[in-house]
Amino acid sequence: MLAYKDAVVCPFPNPDDPRLFRVHKKGFAEEIKGASDEEVEGWKELYPAWYMRRFRRLIVLWSSKDKKIRVMVPKSRAHRSDYYAWIKYLPLPEGGYWYLLTLTLYREVGFNRAWRGINRWTSKFLNRFRTYLKTKYGVNPSYLWVVEVHRDGFPHVHILFRMPYIKELDIKTLLSMFQSYWVDEDGNPLCAPQGVDLLYIGRDVQRVRDYVLKYLVKNHHKYWRVQLLPNGMVAFRESSACMWLYRVRLFGMSQDIRAKLREKSKDASKGDFSGYSFFGSVSANRVHKFIYQPIGIPYEYWIDNLPEVCWMEYSDEYLPVLVPSAFDTRASPSDGVFDDLMESF
Repeated sequence: MLAYKDAVVCPFPNPDDPRLFRVHKKGFAEEIKGASDEEVEGWKELYPAWYMRRFRRLIVLWSSKDKKIRVMVPKSRAHRSDYYAWIKYLPLPEGGYWYLLTLTLYREVGFNRAWRGINRWTSKFLNRFRTYLKTKYGVNPSYLWVVEVHRDGFPHVHILFRMPYIKELDIKTLLSMFQSYWVDEDGNPLCAPQGVDLLYIGRDVQRVRDYVLKYLVKNHHKYWRVQLLPNGMVAFRESSACMWLYRVRLFGMSQDIRAKLREKSKDASKGDFSGYSFFGSVSANRVHKFIYQPIGIPYEYWIDNLPEVCWMEYSDEYLPVLVPSAFDTRASPSDGVFDDLMESF
Protein backbone atom coordinates (compact mmCIF):
# COMPACT_ATOMS: atom_id res chain seq x y z
CA MET A 1 0.00 0.00 0.00
CA LEU A 2 2.81 2.41 0.84
CA ALA A 3 4.16 1.95 -2.70
CA TYR A 4 1.21 3.83 -4.22
CA LYS A 5 1.62 7.51 -5.08
CA ASP A 6 -1.63 8.38 -3.30
CA ALA A 7 -0.66 6.60 -0.06
CA VAL A 8 -1.43 8.53 3.13
CA VAL A 9 0.24 7.86 6.49
CA CYS A 10 -1.21 9.54 9.58
CA PRO A 11 -2.06 8.90 13.24
CA PHE A 12 -5.08 6.62 13.68
CA PRO A 13 -8.16 8.87 13.97
CA ASN A 14 -10.67 8.82 16.81
CA PRO A 15 -13.06 5.91 16.05
CA ASP A 16 -15.83 7.74 17.91
CA ASP A 17 -15.43 11.07 16.11
CA PRO A 18 -19.01 12.46 15.90
CA ARG A 19 -18.49 13.38 12.25
CA LEU A 20 -18.51 9.67 11.38
CA PHE A 21 -22.20 9.53 12.25
CA ARG A 22 -22.94 12.21 9.63
CA VAL A 23 -21.25 10.43 6.72
CA HIS A 24 -23.80 9.24 4.14
CA LYS A 25 -26.75 10.43 6.20
CA LYS A 26 -29.49 12.62 4.69
CA GLY A 27 -28.01 15.77 3.21
CA PHE A 28 -24.39 14.61 3.41
CA ALA A 29 -24.04 13.97 -0.34
CA GLU A 30 -24.80 17.60 -1.14
CA GLU A 31 -22.66 18.83 1.74
CA ILE A 32 -19.55 16.95 0.62
CA LYS A 33 -20.03 17.93 -3.02
CA GLY A 34 -19.98 21.58 -2.03
CA ALA A 35 -17.09 21.27 0.42
CA SER A 36 -13.75 22.94 -0.25
CA ASP A 37 -10.65 20.80 -0.87
CA GLU A 38 -9.41 21.72 2.60
CA GLU A 39 -12.67 20.51 4.19
CA VAL A 40 -12.58 17.31 2.15
CA GLU A 41 -9.06 16.56 3.39
CA GLY A 42 -10.39 16.67 6.95
CA TRP A 43 -13.12 14.17 6.11
CA LYS A 44 -10.68 11.84 4.34
CA GLU A 45 -8.65 11.41 7.54
CA LEU A 46 -11.65 9.69 9.14
CA TYR A 47 -11.67 6.86 6.60
CA PRO A 48 -9.47 4.42 8.59
CA ALA A 49 -11.73 4.82 11.64
CA TRP A 50 -14.84 4.04 9.56
CA TYR A 51 -13.12 1.01 8.04
CA MET A 52 -12.08 -0.44 11.40
CA ARG A 53 -15.44 0.25 13.06
CA ARG A 54 -16.95 -2.38 10.78
CA PHE A 55 -14.98 -5.04 12.66
CA ARG A 56 -16.50 -4.14 16.02
CA ARG A 57 -19.36 -6.58 15.56
CA LEU A 58 -18.81 -9.93 13.82
CA ILE A 59 -21.76 -12.30 13.72
CA VAL A 60 -21.24 -15.65 15.50
CA LEU A 61 -23.10 -18.75 14.28
CA TRP A 62 -23.18 -21.99 16.29
CA SER A 63 -23.72 -25.64 15.34
CA SER A 64 -24.74 -27.62 18.40
CA LYS A 65 -24.41 -30.83 16.41
CA ASP A 66 -20.86 -30.26 15.17
CA LYS A 67 -19.76 -28.35 18.30
CA LYS A 68 -18.34 -25.60 16.10
CA ILE A 69 -18.80 -21.87 15.67
CA ARG A 70 -18.31 -19.64 12.67
CA VAL A 71 -17.32 -16.01 13.10
CA MET A 72 -18.49 -14.19 9.98
CA VAL A 73 -16.45 -11.48 8.25
CA PRO A 74 -18.62 -8.54 7.07
CA LYS A 75 -19.67 -9.06 3.47
CA SER A 76 -18.84 -5.63 2.15
CA ARG A 77 -17.00 -4.41 -0.90
CA ALA A 78 -14.71 -2.69 1.59
CA HIS A 79 -13.72 -5.96 3.24
CA ARG A 80 -14.42 -9.19 1.44
CA SER A 81 -12.37 -10.54 -1.45
CA ASP A 82 -15.38 -12.61 -2.57
CA TYR A 83 -17.81 -9.68 -2.73
CA TYR A 84 -17.94 -9.97 -6.52
CA ALA A 85 -18.00 -13.77 -6.62
CA TRP A 86 -21.36 -13.63 -8.41
CA ILE A 87 -19.49 -12.50 -11.55
CA LYS A 88 -18.99 -16.17 -12.41
CA TYR A 89 -22.75 -16.32 -13.04
CA LEU A 90 -22.69 -13.31 -15.35
CA PRO A 91 -25.17 -14.11 -18.18
CA LEU A 92 -23.65 -12.23 -21.10
CA PRO A 93 -25.75 -12.12 -24.29
CA GLU A 94 -24.54 -14.13 -27.26
CA GLY A 95 -24.12 -12.72 -30.75
CA GLY A 96 -23.02 -9.27 -31.78
CA TYR A 97 -19.53 -7.83 -31.48
CA TRP A 98 -17.73 -6.84 -28.29
CA TYR A 99 -15.33 -3.93 -27.73
CA LEU A 100 -13.22 -2.76 -24.79
CA LEU A 101 -13.21 1.00 -24.34
CA THR A 102 -10.93 2.84 -21.89
CA LEU A 103 -11.59 6.41 -20.78
CA THR A 104 -8.92 8.33 -18.83
CA LEU A 105 -8.75 11.77 -17.21
CA TYR A 106 -6.54 14.82 -17.42
CA ARG A 107 -4.70 15.26 -14.13
CA GLU A 108 -5.63 18.95 -14.39
CA VAL A 109 -9.20 17.88 -13.60
CA GLY A 110 -8.13 17.64 -9.96
CA PHE A 111 -8.03 14.64 -7.64
CA ASN A 112 -11.16 15.31 -5.59
CA ARG A 113 -13.15 16.48 -8.59
CA ALA A 114 -12.15 13.38 -10.55
CA TRP A 115 -13.62 11.08 -7.90
CA ARG A 116 -16.61 13.31 -7.28
CA GLY A 117 -17.53 13.28 -10.96
CA ILE A 118 -16.41 9.89 -12.29
CA ASN A 119 -19.79 8.15 -11.91
CA ARG A 120 -21.75 11.12 -13.27
CA TRP A 121 -19.48 11.52 -16.29
CA THR A 122 -19.63 7.78 -17.03
CA SER A 123 -23.42 7.79 -16.79
CA LYS A 124 -23.78 10.73 -19.16
CA PHE A 125 -21.29 9.19 -21.59
CA LEU A 126 -23.28 5.94 -21.73
CA ASN A 127 -26.55 7.83 -22.08
CA ARG A 128 -25.20 9.70 -25.12
CA PHE A 129 -24.05 6.43 -26.68
CA ARG A 130 -27.36 4.64 -26.02
CA THR A 131 -29.37 7.56 -27.38
CA TYR A 132 -27.30 7.67 -30.56
CA LEU A 133 -27.65 3.95 -31.32
CA LYS A 134 -31.36 3.90 -30.47
CA THR A 135 -32.19 7.01 -32.49
CA LYS A 136 -30.15 6.19 -35.60
CA TYR A 137 -30.16 2.38 -35.71
CA GLY A 138 -32.98 1.31 -33.40
CA VAL A 139 -30.70 -0.86 -31.23
CA ASN A 140 -29.54 -0.82 -27.61
CA PRO A 141 -25.98 -1.79 -26.63
CA SER A 142 -25.27 -4.32 -23.91
CA TYR A 143 -22.44 -3.15 -21.68
CA LEU A 144 -20.53 -3.44 -18.42
CA TRP A 145 -18.39 -0.70 -16.95
CA VAL A 146 -15.66 -0.83 -14.33
CA VAL A 147 -13.87 2.02 -12.54
CA GLU A 148 -10.20 1.19 -12.02
CA VAL A 149 -7.56 3.09 -10.05
CA HIS A 150 -4.17 4.20 -11.38
CA ARG A 151 -1.12 3.95 -9.14
CA ASP A 152 -1.35 7.71 -8.60
CA GLY A 153 -4.92 7.30 -7.32
CA PHE A 154 -6.78 8.82 -10.27
CA PRO A 155 -9.71 6.83 -11.69
CA HIS A 156 -10.23 5.65 -15.23
CA VAL A 157 -13.09 3.67 -16.75
CA HIS A 158 -13.23 0.43 -18.74
CA ILE A 159 -16.42 -0.19 -20.71
CA LEU A 160 -17.09 -3.55 -22.33
CA PHE A 161 -19.92 -3.12 -24.82
CA ARG A 162 -21.70 -5.26 -27.39
CA MET A 163 -23.68 -4.15 -30.42
CA PRO A 164 -24.68 -5.53 -33.83
CA TYR A 165 -22.21 -5.15 -36.66
CA ILE A 166 -22.81 -1.73 -38.24
CA LYS A 167 -20.61 -1.20 -41.29
CA GLU A 168 -20.23 2.58 -41.01
CA LEU A 169 -19.20 2.40 -37.33
CA ASP A 170 -15.59 1.37 -37.70
CA ILE A 171 -12.93 1.88 -35.01
CA LYS A 172 -11.96 5.33 -36.27
CA THR A 173 -15.56 6.57 -36.32
CA LEU A 174 -16.32 5.14 -32.90
CA LEU A 175 -13.18 6.69 -31.41
CA SER A 176 -14.07 10.12 -32.75
CA MET A 177 -17.61 9.79 -31.40
CA PHE A 178 -16.43 8.63 -27.96
CA GLN A 179 -13.94 11.47 -27.71
CA SER A 180 -16.79 13.94 -28.26
CA TYR A 181 -18.93 12.19 -25.62
CA TRP A 182 -16.27 12.10 -22.86
CA VAL A 183 -16.72 15.65 -21.59
CA ASP A 184 -17.58 17.40 -18.32
CA GLU A 185 -20.71 19.39 -17.45
CA ASP A 186 -19.50 22.38 -19.50
CA GLY A 187 -18.59 20.32 -22.56
CA ASN A 188 -14.84 20.41 -21.89
CA PRO A 189 -12.86 17.28 -22.87
CA LEU A 190 -11.94 15.14 -19.86
CA CYS A 191 -8.78 13.80 -21.52
CA ALA A 192 -6.60 14.17 -24.61
CA PRO A 193 -7.76 12.31 -27.76
CA GLN A 194 -5.22 9.55 -27.13
CA GLY A 195 -6.70 9.09 -23.65
CA VAL A 196 -9.69 7.36 -25.25
CA ASP A 197 -8.66 3.87 -26.34
CA LEU A 198 -10.78 1.27 -28.15
CA LEU A 199 -9.99 -2.42 -28.62
CA TYR A 200 -12.03 -4.81 -30.75
CA ILE A 201 -12.57 -8.10 -28.90
CA GLY A 202 -14.86 -10.05 -31.21
CA ARG A 203 -17.68 -12.48 -30.47
CA ASP A 204 -15.98 -14.53 -27.72
CA VAL A 205 -18.20 -14.09 -24.65
CA GLN A 206 -15.78 -15.97 -22.40
CA ARG A 207 -13.04 -13.51 -23.31
CA VAL A 208 -15.35 -10.68 -22.25
CA ARG A 209 -16.01 -12.41 -18.93
CA ASP A 210 -12.26 -12.83 -18.43
CA TYR A 211 -11.81 -9.07 -18.88
CA VAL A 212 -14.41 -8.42 -16.18
CA LEU A 213 -12.70 -10.81 -13.80
CA LYS A 214 -9.33 -9.23 -14.55
CA TYR A 215 -10.43 -5.66 -13.93
CA LEU A 216 -12.87 -6.28 -11.10
CA VAL A 217 -12.66 -9.38 -8.96
CA LYS A 218 -8.90 -9.58 -8.56
CA ASN A 219 -8.35 -5.97 -7.53
CA HIS A 220 -11.32 -4.06 -6.24
CA HIS A 221 -11.48 -5.32 -2.66
CA LYS A 222 -7.83 -4.20 -2.30
CA TYR A 223 -8.74 -0.59 -3.08
CA TRP A 224 -10.50 -0.24 0.27
CA ARG A 225 -7.80 -1.65 2.54
CA VAL A 226 -6.36 0.06 5.60
CA GLN A 227 -2.96 -0.92 6.96
CA LEU A 228 -2.25 -0.57 10.66
CA LEU A 229 1.38 0.22 11.36
CA PRO A 230 3.17 -0.94 14.56
CA ASN A 231 3.91 2.63 15.70
CA GLY A 232 0.26 3.64 16.07
CA MET A 233 0.12 5.14 12.60
CA VAL A 234 -2.16 4.00 9.79
CA ALA A 235 -1.73 3.87 6.01
CA PHE A 236 -4.44 4.05 3.36
CA ARG A 237 -4.93 5.24 -0.19
CA GLU A 238 -6.36 8.70 -0.72
CA SER A 239 -8.44 7.25 -3.55
CA SER A 240 -10.05 4.86 -1.03
CA ALA A 241 -11.14 7.80 1.11
CA CYS A 242 -12.61 9.55 -1.95
CA MET A 243 -14.52 6.44 -2.99
CA TRP A 244 -15.91 6.26 0.53
CA LEU A 245 -16.87 9.92 0.84
CA TYR A 246 -18.46 10.21 -2.60
CA ARG A 247 -19.99 6.70 -2.51
CA VAL A 248 -18.39 5.83 -5.85
CA ARG A 249 -19.81 2.85 -7.68
CA LEU A 250 -17.05 0.69 -9.13
CA PHE A 251 -19.14 -1.48 -11.41
CA GLY A 252 -22.33 -1.29 -13.46
CA MET A 253 -24.13 -2.92 -16.36
CA SER A 254 -26.95 -2.45 -18.85
CA GLN A 255 -30.49 -3.40 -17.85
CA ASP A 256 -30.64 -6.48 -20.08
CA ILE A 257 -27.64 -8.08 -18.37
CA ARG A 258 -28.83 -7.02 -14.91
CA ALA A 259 -32.25 -8.62 -15.44
CA LYS A 260 -30.73 -11.94 -16.48
CA LEU A 261 -28.27 -11.80 -13.59
CA ARG A 262 -31.08 -11.44 -11.05
CA GLU A 263 -32.69 -14.64 -12.38
CA LYS A 264 -29.40 -16.52 -12.49
CA SER A 265 -28.18 -15.50 -9.04
CA LYS A 266 -31.34 -16.74 -7.31
CA ASP A 267 -30.00 -20.25 -7.54
CA ALA A 268 -26.39 -19.39 -6.70
CA SER A 269 -24.91 -21.29 -3.78
CA LYS A 270 -24.20 -19.14 -0.74
CA GLY A 271 -22.34 -21.80 1.26
CA ASP A 272 -23.61 -24.56 3.51
CA PHE A 273 -24.87 -23.16 6.81
CA SER A 274 -27.42 -25.87 7.56
CA GLY A 275 -27.40 -26.67 11.25
CA TYR A 276 -25.93 -23.26 12.18
CA SER A 277 -27.95 -20.67 14.07
CA PHE A 278 -27.30 -17.14 15.33
CA PHE A 279 -25.58 -17.11 18.72
CA GLY A 280 -24.38 -13.54 19.21
CA SER A 281 -21.63 -11.20 18.09
CA VAL A 282 -18.00 -10.53 18.92
CA SER A 283 -15.46 -7.84 18.08
CA ALA A 284 -12.40 -8.62 15.96
CA ASN A 285 -10.25 -7.36 18.86
CA ARG A 286 -11.69 -10.02 21.16
CA VAL A 287 -11.19 -12.82 18.62
CA HIS A 288 -7.55 -11.85 18.24
CA LYS A 289 -7.00 -11.47 21.99
CA PHE A 290 -8.20 -14.97 22.90
CA ILE A 291 -7.21 -16.99 19.81
CA TYR A 292 -4.37 -15.38 17.87
CA GLN A 293 -2.47 -13.23 20.33
CA PRO A 294 -1.57 -16.26 22.52
CA ILE A 295 0.18 -17.89 19.56
CA GLY A 296 2.17 -14.77 18.72
CA ILE A 297 0.33 -13.40 15.68
CA PRO A 298 0.49 -9.57 15.70
CA TYR A 299 -2.86 -7.78 15.50
CA GLU A 300 -1.72 -5.58 12.59
CA TYR A 301 -0.85 -8.62 10.47
CA TRP A 302 -4.01 -10.51 11.42
CA ILE A 303 -6.49 -7.70 10.74
CA ASP A 304 -4.81 -6.90 7.42
CA ASN A 305 -5.45 -10.44 6.19
CA LEU A 306 -8.90 -10.86 7.72
CA PRO A 307 -10.84 -9.64 4.64
CA GLU A 308 -9.47 -12.56 2.62
CA VAL A 309 -11.77 -15.04 4.40
CA CYS A 310 -15.54 -15.49 4.50
CA TRP A 311 -15.65 -16.82 8.03
CA MET A 312 -13.40 -18.24 10.74
CA GLU A 313 -14.29 -21.61 12.22
CA TYR A 314 -13.43 -22.70 15.77
CA SER A 315 -14.45 -25.22 18.41
CA ASP A 316 -17.45 -24.05 20.43
CA GLU A 317 -15.21 -24.25 23.50
CA TYR A 318 -14.39 -20.61 22.73
CA LEU A 319 -18.00 -19.44 23.10
CA PRO A 320 -17.85 -18.38 26.79
CA VAL A 321 -14.97 -15.97 26.13
CA LEU A 322 -15.99 -14.80 22.65
CA VAL A 323 -19.68 -14.20 23.45
CA PRO A 324 -19.86 -13.82 27.25
CA SER A 325 -23.09 -11.82 26.99
CA ALA A 326 -24.91 -15.02 26.01
CA PHE A 327 -24.07 -16.47 29.41
CA ASP A 328 -25.32 -13.64 31.59
CA THR A 329 -28.16 -15.78 32.95
CA ARG A 330 -28.33 -19.41 34.02
CA ALA A 331 -30.86 -20.23 31.31
CA SER A 332 -28.91 -18.81 28.39
CA PRO A 333 -28.42 -19.62 25.63
CA SER A 334 -30.48 -22.85 25.88
CA ASP A 335 -31.20 -25.62 28.35
CA GLY A 336 -28.04 -27.39 29.43
CA VAL A 337 -25.84 -25.58 26.93
CA PHE A 338 -24.25 -23.32 29.52
CA ASP A 339 -23.11 -26.24 31.66
CA ASP A 340 -21.81 -28.27 28.72
CA LEU A 341 -19.85 -25.38 27.26
CA MET A 342 -18.38 -24.22 30.53
CA GLU A 343 -17.26 -27.72 31.41
CA SER A 344 -15.60 -28.23 28.03
CA PHE A 345 -13.98 -24.81 28.23
